[in-house]
Amino acid sequence: MITYDHIEKIRKYFSLKNKICVAVSGGLDSMVLVNLLLDLSNIELEVAHCNFTLRNQESDEDEVFIKNFCTKKNIICHVKRFDTLNFSKKNKLSIQMAARKLRYDWFFELLKKIDYDYIVLGHHLNDSIETFFLNILRGTGIKGLLGIPKKNGKFIRPLSDFTKEEILHYAKIKNIKWRLDSSNLETKYLRNKIRFILSKFSYFSSFFCKGFKKTINHLYDENFLIEEKIKKVYHEITVDKKNHPFIWKIKCNKIEKLQPLSFYLFKLFSPYGFYNVKSLKNLIYAQSGKQLISKKYRIIKNRNDWILVYRKFLSENKTYAIPDIRNVVQTPLPIDMKFLLNPKKEDQEKEKMFLIDFDKIQFPLLLRTWRKGDFFFPFKMKGKKKLSKYYKEKKFSLLEKEQTWLLINGNGDIILVVGNRLDDRFKITKKQKNIRYKNIIELLPTNLTISIGIFF
Repeated sequence: MITYDHIEKIRKYFSLKNKICVAVSGGLDSMVLVNLLLDLSNIELEVAHCNFTLRNQESDEDEVFIKNFCTKKNIICHVKRFDTLNFSKKNKLSIQMAARKLRYDWFFELLKKIDYDYIVLGHHLNDSIETFFLNILRGTGIKGLLGIPKKNGKFIRPLSDFTKEEILHYAKIKNIKWRLDSSNLETKYLRNKIRFILSKFSYFSSFFCKGFKKTINHLYDENFLIEEKIKKVYHEITVDKKNHPFIWKIKCNKIEKLQPLSFYLFKLFSPYGFYNVKSLKNLIYAQSGKQLISKKYRIIKNRNDWILVYRKFLSENKTYAIPDIRNVVQTPLPIDMKFLLNPKKEDQEKEKMFLIDFDKIQFPLLLRTWRKGDFFFPFKMKGKKKLSKYYKEKKFSLLEKEQTWLLINGNGDIILVVGNRLDDRFKITKKQKNIRYKNIIELLPTNLTISIGIFF
């Protein structure tokens, strides 16, 4: 049973100044949890209740029950009603998965809005055992066998070590009231089916739960060692990594040598939405430019490397107009245009400054990315060159090609490969004998000044 020592153990989850929100459904577990926490005088407590409107009058009665409890205890109560059925149909989710997403999305909103230290949930040991078997049926690794974590970021589950029987016993001793959820008896849900099967082993419950706890503890230790190894491999295969924007550059030959390869590929890339190990293996030997795309990320094969980035890096083929010289452009990158009547040597050598003959441009100018068939006349070179060939010579990755902007003249000619190369047709031809031109090469510049030269 839950003793004074257990309550003191729960107290250690929280500091003296913690502000927490308890998720209360009205069922046995959450009502025991909120009553236990009310006995701890060192925390500020509020309640959050989700009404999923799935059980008609029952759902509404649960809401009223919790509101009355909070009023009696002088607790702030947050209630959110969801149209769970329509949400599940619209997003093609099971009822349980839809309810879970709605619940946690709201919890994250509360964390952001009210700045709680923690949201406290009523999951217990039986929930972890059910999750253990549920994940086995679905197929899982060690992490999936760990059950429900006691603490995950700002989510805490203080009842994780207690069985359903212990919680029920405590509720009866303390005369705690709770609501019965009829949906827990419906066998259409897989978790309920597992719960029903496990209930047949009630004779072995004490022995079974002790054994399960030991197994979980061993699995936690093994998972810790695996995660430490994965961190080491992560650093070994990484060529470079940036967070803003997120770009992870990876060495292919180091990935290829990992053994067991399938295990490492899944552990390293499943967090980014890449679960198909066969596709990942094929990408190791694919041609440069091939890519895999997940819901939020993509991996691009670039010669002997992989580049993992957000999907938002995908070229949108948008075109941005610059109607006249008076406009200062900020999107998709800052460009400032100004007249230089008598350019000096120092003007030519300023970083990110390109001089263009005003007589040769036609407004509106455009900014866009590369398209098939694009060509230009590279500065200080004779003849034209396809932009695809220029990018290949510069060893641009697919990502770099997509993110390099072109300044386009009103007649469709490329004036400038932004941050890289001026088109020779737009160079200064008047009074240029004593001017030295410095060509600044910079991919994805954070700032760019294009100076439009006028000469008399």
